Amino acid sequence: MSTLVLTPSQSTNLIHHHPRQQNPTTSTNKTNSSVVDPLRARYLIAHKLASGGFGDVYAGVRKKDGMPVALKVISKRRIREINTPDGKLPLEVVLLRRVAKVKNVIHILDYFIHNDQLVIVLERPEHCCDLYDFISERPNGLDERLARDFFKQIIQILIDIHQCGVLHRDIKDENFLVDMHTGQLYLIDFGSGALLHDGIYTDFEGTSCYAAPEWVTCRRYFGLPQTVWSLGILLYDLVCGDIPFADDLSIIKCQLHFPNHISPECVQLIEQCLSIRSSERPTLEQCLKSEWLKSPSSRDLCLSLIPRRRRGQNSLSSKSTNSSSRGNSHNNNI
Repeated sequence: MSTLVLTPSQSTNLIHHHPRQQNPTTSTNKTNSSVVDPLRARYLIAHKLASGGFGDVYAGVRKKDGMPVALKVISKRRIREINTPDGKLPLEVVLLRRVAKVKNVIHILDYFIHNDQLVIVLERPEHCCDLYDFISERPNGLDERLARDFFKQIIQILIDIHQCGVLHRDIKDENFLVDMHTGQLYLIDFGSGALLHDGIYTDFEGTSCYAAPEWVTCRRYFGLPQTVWSLGILLYDLVCGDIPFADDLSIIKCQLHFPNHISPECVQLIEQCLSIRSSERPTLEQCLKSEWLKSPSSRDLCLSLIPRRRRGQNSLSSKSTNSSSRGNSHNNNI
């Protein structure tokens, strides 16, 4: 994977041109010689998919083979860098490289550094919607057979990325894509992620209503128990149609209310994942062995209704500024 660094002499508005504007070269001196813009030489940039605190996301196409791509443009203030054997690199790029062999993750194709911006080029799968939209079209939640299939997929994806030394830290419905042809899920957006370690984390850039109580009260947490807490929120969302907590106070109180149609085995798993004490939460492997996940699952049910897209919502980065009709704080990142 090549690193393409755009020289400072090139236009500082590289990504912010109108999507239809053509600007393949930029003059660099008085003799009118020009250099090729590496990004536009490789990719056609189309419409904007979303905007947020992180920057902008554009739809695009790779010229050599017509592959659909997404171009995530991150502003300087949002770029976190770490030291690597190859020098100082953006943390999100490092994390995406580490999970490059994980099957059900949206993979990085390229990245570009230009002045105060980072441009990450990602896969853009077709026939997908995000899991938020999928659930929104089913206000009473998913059939437990389908929720069980999705939850198994999610746990396995997390096990796989943890084996790569990556902690996602923003597990929620908006960060999973559903392939409407196959029912496969794909994990997206590692912008809030970190390298996985056994110690205490004292920073968190995930979504507030998915944060564990130890973060809310002490601003400290262990990575894997925080992940399991967010899985409990997500499983509740899958089967009930909305998240259980809307603010910090409700997270601390952790008073759960379940519709009558939720099975006792599912309730038990959610309550275990949402244990106030982080030490009492199950591991991912223990979740897979739960009684609820031993029951039959079905992926065919996912094709029963094609969900509508939210206006302006991006399928490759969840940090949109749009408000949500489900859970007022659902899109609020800390």
